[in-house]
Amino acid sequence: MATYVHGSRRVAAVAMAGLVALGATAAYAEVRMAVVDMQRALNECSAGRKAKDQVKAKFERAQDQLKRQRDELDRMREDLEKKAEALSVDARRDREKDLESRALEFKRKSEDFQRDLKRTDAELTSGIVEELYGIVSDYGREQGYSLVIEASNGGLLYFDKSMDITDEVVTRHDAGKGRGKRKAED
Repeated sequence: MATYVHGSRRVAAVAMAGLVALGATAAYAEVRMAVVDMQRALNECSAGRKAKDQVKAKFERAQDQLKRQRDELDRMREDLEKKAEALSVDARRDREKDLESRALEFKRKSEDFQRDLKRTDAELTSGIVEELYGIVSDYGREQGYSLVIEASNGGLLYFDKSMDITDEVVTRHDAGKGRGKRKAED
């Protein structure tokens, strides 16, 4: 008897899932969806490319500076290794401390540089991202979409490429359409 009841529940669950699927199919016919890759839109719009170029230039300048410091550390390390035998114990210890201190300073500068780059990138792109969201929202309303899904966040496994509106969003951004900030109700 317990098996029958359990089996009845399974049949009821399958039947319920079927009804939900039928209802979802009917509702799906009324829903218009699109997909946008916001990361690609940011990278391809003119303002995004300009911001990326500014970050890249800052990165290259900082990389050059860090490379010079790293080269200096390498020269000091090589010099210490060559002269270690000839140095007194105290002199060798002083040079090792100096080298260690400079290596820590280099590490701190490198970490500061990484944080600064992230902050600069965020400062330069946050306004552009807000504009892109506003364009997506306006375009979605104009085209009668019920739902626009973000493609670059990793949660979207498959979509028909005809649903992708990224190119239109980039075109509208570059044309200056929808340049306002994202509306609070969106």
